[in-house]
Amino acid sequence: MYAAESKMIAWVKTELKLAMPFLDNWHVKPAPKGAASVIPDMLIDANLSGKPYSFCIEVKRSGYPQQIRDAVMVLENVRKERPDCYPIVAAPQLGSQAKSICDDHAMGYLDTAGNVKIATGGIIIEKSGNNGSRPDFLKNEAQTQSVFSPRASRITKCLLNEPRRAWTQKDIVAKTGLSKGMVSRIVHRMISSGYLIEAKDKLTLSNYEDLLSAWVEAGIKSKETARHFYIWSQNPKQLMALIAQQLDRKKVKYAFTREAGASLRAPFSTFEIVALYIESFNDFPVAQLSAQQADKGFNVVLLEPRDEAIIMHAQTRNGMKVADDLQLYIDLMKNPLRGQKQAEHLLSVIRKK
Repeated sequence: MYAAESKMIAWVKTELKLAMPFLDNWHVKPAPKGAASVIPDMLIDANLSGKPYSFCIEVKRSGYPQQIRDAVMVLENVRKERPDCYPIVAAPQLGSQAKSICDDHAMGYLDTAGNVKIATGGIIIEKSGNNGSRPDFLKNEAQTQSVFSPRASRITKCLLNEPRRAWTQKDIVAKTGLSKGMVSRIVHRMISSGYLIEAKDKLTLSNYEDLLSAWVEAGIKSKETARHFYIWSQNPKQLMALIAQQLDRKKVKYAFTREAGASLRAPFSTFEIVALYIESFNDFPVAQLSAQQADKGFNVVLLEPRDEAIIMHAQTRNGMKVADDLQLYIDLMKNPLRGQKQAEHLLSVIRKK
């Protein structure tokens, strides 16, 4: 999601007044045309029952974390000169990482999705967006979807698995199995989005947390095709071993995931439902396992991989195939109430690589 900054600035003027209708005597001072990048887009003065309030606003055409960091840098400079001026970052859409950056710097934020946070003096406003109607001037950007599409996500995994490495596009092609053309397109978009830095034909990760957060956020929104079964067993561990044995016998490719998969990487975890990716639902040995398809009371979930690399890159643990750690992490984050502890453990393992 992106927009022309001039239209965003006009929208912000109106939206701030709607967000704080209790203020009066508004005085909005836009940045002069051709102003240096260290000058904020707007300075606003207003009153609340005679008490003056000042705000400095930096507007961005998109909400990529790197753009938000640039906005924060401008507002930090303003705050040094005017500590009474409350800084606010505005963008078309702010993800969890972008909002976290603002929080870390004690700055407010505002976006067209309805996310608002302003906390200064006697004013405290915090709302979460509901993704309802948006301004007409917004434009959809296929960029984020392309960067984190199922096949393109191989590049993200590559970078996150070796965050300190300097890559060439040839390296990424060899590692991911993607075409040169696709790698070139995705890499270019990642550079323009601020996830990658290019210098002397080498590519390095700009910020690990920015890329991880954006990838997870996109992945959580993705939908998966699933089938549910009930198979009698004494416990989930025994069920996993039984399923793995039958799939190996039939030479069917698979990878355990979610809490079941995490149990092979985080031994302290407990679980009741066995989830696994399988290359084809039709290859699941229903008869041999006496499996009954069920909408309720199921203990097995078959998932259709959105990219064959999920199964291709499965790791082996205790004689069973399990999804790679990054895939496990994102699958656990889709239901953090059940898999939060395991997800945190896996992330600590990933970061040590």
